[in-house]
Parts: sequence; C-alpha cells; structure tokens
Amino acid sequence: MNAKELGKLYAENIKRIRLLKNLSQENLAELANVSSAYISEIENQKKIGKFETIAAIANALEVEPYELFLPAGSVISHNERRTKDLMKRLRANFSELVDTMEEFLKD
Repeated sequence: MNAKELGKLYAENIKRIRLLKNLSQENLAELANVSSAYISEIENQKKIGKFETIAAIANALEVEPYELFLPAGSVISHNERRTKDLMKRLRANFSELVDTMEEFLKD
C-alpha cells in the first residue's frame, strides 16, 4: 500500500467512524481540539495531520490510532477490544481510589 492509498483509507475511516458515532465534523473537531475545517480537509484527503492530531482524533473517536489505518471490515479480536475496555475502566477506578486514599490520609 502506498502513501496515497493509506491517506485515502485514513480519511475514509475517520468519516465512517465519525458517522457511526453520530458526530458532525464540528463535534469531532471540538473533541479533538482542532478546527472543523481541518477535519474536512482530512476527510477530503487534503491533509493527514501530525502524530498528535492523529492521536487526538483517534481518542475523540474512542479508537486506537492504528485502527484509523485498518482496511474497512478488518476485525479487531474480541480480546484486544475487551482489554482496551478493561484498561479504561481500571484507569477510572484507580483514579477514584487514589483520590479516596489522599482524602483519607489528609485527616
């Protein structure tokens, strides 16, 4: 796969995932902290963005950055998706636990 094909795949995946999540370009732009014009340029294959932008868009779409470059229909194994969800829950719960411990130790 050459760079042009990869860029096309990236643009198509962003648009496809965005629409699946019922997000407008404006909504995605706000979540990724970029302009809606920039999202439009990406989806129209005029720009790709820096690594930071790719990561921010992936985070806003709740996918891993590499998923934006997978061919449509690629299946991510259940275990990978499940592990990702588990890690997200653990991070949230761990933060709560640390906050609780800090409060307890202050007294």
